[in-house]
Amino acid sequence: GGVGKTTIAKAIYNEISHQYDGSSFLINIKERSKGDILQLQQELLHGILRGKNFKINNVDEGISVIKRCLSSNRVLVVLDDVD
Repeated sequence: GGVGKTTIAKAIYNEISHQYDGSSFLINIKERSKGDILQLQQELLHGILRGKNFKINNVDEGISVIKRCLSSNRVLVVLDDVD
């Protein structure tokens, strides 16, 4: 850690994300995944659906919706700090 990988990734993301149907840059995944997975799923969907709010009720539903969105759209997803 500490060499600016997130900063570089974010700069590249900002440069190219407009080329995709949707995009999401999620930070600190390792720490956040210990908590509310549903919130992470909501954030991911919010990005890949270009700001549309999509209510998911549970993690399994989130998985299904995310799979559908990823298979039918050209999206850029960056997950920062993943084990």
